[in-house]
Amino acid sequence: MKRDPRYFNVNRHTKICSEHFISDDCINPYSSKKRLKADAVPSIFSWNKDKQEKVQPVKRSALEKLNQWRAEEEEATDTASEGEGDMAVSTRSGEELISRKTQTYEDDICSKLDEHLRIPCLHKFSASHLLSKCTTPKKEDKLFTHFTGFNSHGEFMNTLQFLLPNLDRKMLIYWDTATRKSIVIDTEKLFECGNDDQDGFINDEDQDNTTLTRPSAHKLSVEDEYLLVLMKLRMGLSTIDLAERFCVTESTVVNIFLTWINYLYVTLGSLKIWPHRDIILNNSPVEFLEKYPNNIVIIDATELKIQVPSALQKHSETYSTYKSHTTMKCLLGVDAKGGIMFISQLYEGAISDKQIVERSGFLEILRQKVISGEIKKGDSIMADKGFDIQNDLKKLDLKLNIPPYLKDKVGFEEDDVIKTQTVARHRIHVERAICKIRRFRIFHSIIPVTMFGSINQIWSVACLLSNFQNPVLA
Repeated sequence: MKRDPRYFNVNRHTKICSEHFISDDCINPYSSKKRLKADAVPSIFSWNKDKQEKVQPVKRSALEKLNQWRAEEEEATDTASEGEGDMAVSTRSGEELISRKTQTYEDDICSKLDEHLRIPCLHKFSASHLLSKCTTPKKEDKLFTHFTGFNSHGEFMNTLQFLLPNLDRKMLIYWDTATRKSIVIDTEKLFECGNDDQDGFINDEDQDNTTLTRPSAHKLSVEDEYLLVLMKLRMGLSTIDLAERFCVTESTVVNIFLTWINYLYVTLGSLKIWPHRDIILNNSPVEFLEKYPNNIVIIDATELKIQVPSALQKHSETYSTYKSHTTMKCLLGVDAKGGIMFISQLYEGAISDKQIVERSGFLEILRQKVISGEIKKGDSIMADKGFDIQNDLKKLDLKLNIPPYLKDKVGFEEDDVIKTQTVARHRIHVERAICKIRRFRIFHSIIPVTMFGSINQIWSVACLLSNFQNPVLA
């Protein structure tokens, strides 16, 4: 290099323009950040630029470029010198220069891949895909229990056939259709006994006049839509997660979920889940009947944590001192084997146990069943200490089985201790039934305000679906 040595000294920080090197001097000449080989020497100058023959690089595919870069990268790793990413380069005059090492990543190659090499992934989650993974009965039990809560594909399909006979999509009123906006379901008439149109859907004579969504417009089959809803409930997956799994848009996931939740709420809600007292007692465990031969139902309350409302009044109404959080509260009734028999709607978390019994309509249901003969006078209800409803049940000629109160006593007597232990041992079945419902992981996180409009339907559907799964007591 023609420089006056009095003013120009070569040191480790001296740099040379890339124009002085040919393409063969670079480890990967096609990278956006070029990196010199260990033996690279500047050979192009102003006095010999015309003599240099410019080597035309051979066009190669992106995959070949990537493979060559990987091979040269491994070779360069063995020859790189120590230091802060610097590489030694010798000139023809024997002097040593340092060229700053530039990092080159696979992303530089991958970002330049030809579009025809980017193959879109057409794989999507589905019921058939899940079934294909079930190579053994044990694995089928494991996978379907995890994703749906049912033990097998057979149970999954049997429940679907029961809820949606013949898998007829016309029975579904999709949330984004005009039909949904024009039809209002009267839930009071829906659950009345003796109602001929108990399903609460469209009459056959009116069905031709409504505009249902075309079957061809649906991107998922009926089985896959049902699977999507169960995965949302069972696993608590987010909307974007389900959209990516099933290769649909987020709005489609919301539409399917709301459609099925409302359909299941109406369909399952029309089932009679409180049987006659004789059926309940005939199927109760022997040990339970020995202690409580006339006990019909076990009741308890449970709470769901919700997002803190911005309004101070709502915050005060929903705050639960038991959970130290804002909650919604529900009253549940189960039989001696843990089967769900009664589900109230969700109330504010500050409501007491006695108030929720009165407001939920539980006492009114007991009164009607006593009149109809489904419950006999003298039958009993089992509850915890907080349910001080003994006077209300006396009006119906019913009894209450609860642990004894201490009141003004110094301590419990022996009979009181035994009674407390006996009630607790048998009342545990309602706690196990609640734990079974809470296996739906959608309730594991705090319920957001945006879900308040459908949380009653979601909770009721989860409770009723638990009756189709493994019982608490076999």
